[in-house]
Amino acid sequence: MYNLITILGPTAVGKTRLAAELAFKFSGEIISADSRQVYKGLSIGSNATTKKEMSGVRHHLIGFLPPQKALSAGKFQELAFEKISQIAKRKKLAFLVGGTGFYIQAVAENLALPKVKPDKKLRKELEKKTATQLFSILKKLDSKRAKNIDKNNPRRLIRAIEIASSKIKNPESRISNPAKDKFDVLYLGVLKPQAKLRQDIAQRFIQWLEAGFLMEVEKLIKLGVSRKKFKEFGLHYWYAYLFLKKEIGFKDFWNKSL
Repeated sequence: MYNLITILGPTAVGKTRLAAELAFKFSGEIISADSRQVYKGLSIGSNATTKKEMSGVRHHLIGFLPPQKALSAGKFQELAFEKISQIAKRKKLAFLVGGTGFYIQAVAENLALPKVKPDKKLRKELEKKTATQLFSILKKLDSKRAKNIDKNNPRRLIRAIEIASSKIKNPESRISNPAKDKFDVLYLGVLKPQAKLRQDIAQRFIQWLEAGFLMEVEKLIKLGVSRKKFKEFGLHYWYAYLFLKKEIGFKDFWNKSL
């Protein structure tokens, strides 16, 4: 059985710094569990850990996937398990840090993820709905999954609804997980007072802009990343895309991004 330290909490709360400090002190390596940090070219807007922030600690699953590709929770789980195994063989301690709630849950709780085939008819219907409407549908179908999903990500919401709908139609698809206790996990939650958190999020966004966030988005557009994909990358990338396409003004971009 491996030991796994999981550090989680809201954005801009200080998970990156804490993880690097603990991993350095306890001879560990860090696995990023952030659904945006996996992509190449999304370093600023995903707040990917910089070389300086890594403090000499080895990091995994950051910036390895082309931005046009998709990464399912099942594939992330598979990659993370592989990294944890390699870290253990090096006699190091694995730190899972994020980020994306369902990615963390899939790994730390060793979830048995159902392999449900795409339902083209259902997807076509769902693609007409807003993220808010999709989230409402998911809450009714699978309230537990709704607690661990990015409610502003239509692709993930549609996939979750697809899986939930399949489970209702085919109860036998509900998989039990005989290896539930694969890891001995210590969870560390990081919090900040709400007022301080809002202030830090705004300050971080200013730092992103100064670091070239809009240029980063412009490069992704030139690479041919689709409109739909930008929406999946989250609010910051989506509104930056709309601003650069002159569909909204800077004031809207600023207000909606905070």
